[in-house]
Amino acid sequence: MLPSELREHFSRINSLVDEMNRFAPEGSRGSAEFRADLAGMLVVTIAAMYETCVKVTMVSYASRYGREFEGFTDRNYSKLSSRISHQDLRRYAATFDGRVRDKFDEILDRRRKVTVKLSGRNPIKQLDQILNWRHDFAHAGLRQTTIGEAIATHRLASVVILSFYNAFEDDTGA
Repeated sequence: MLPSELREHFSRINSLVDEMNRFAPEGSRGSAEFRADLAGMLVVTIAAMYETCVKVTMVSYASRYGREFEGFTDRNYSKLSSRISHQDLRRYAATFDGRVRDKFDEILDRRRKVTVKLSGRNPIKQLDQILNWRHDFAHAGLRQTTIGEAIATHRLASVVILSFYNAFEDDTGA
């Protein structure tokens, strides 16, 4: 189950995919190129949503320690610009508290093992894939995925984002 703070952001992706499939159904005549562009825009949107979730997580955590810290965090992380790789997330967590980073590592490692066992795919590598597709489409217009592949990759990559969120939820960081 998604945390309430992130649910709205994740549900937008599902709604967007539903609309894409309704207005440009897979296999409909003449829509292949358009659907490829939609897939590119989808991965850009997914990456932007992840950035928002990371920022919401950090600002929410900072708000527990005062409005000044919350405001500082909001301003300091106002533009993440796809700097949300696994290593970036570890660095952000450590900036707040080394125990939060350790908790993130612990939660993600446990979930990564389960995800690999169930799907055969590493969620960290899936996050990297989303970020690579995003970069390639946003900066070079390269169409390298389908809507279905993008959403399947998103479902696995979101394990990393949710683990990051959960690491910040425990005040003690332990």
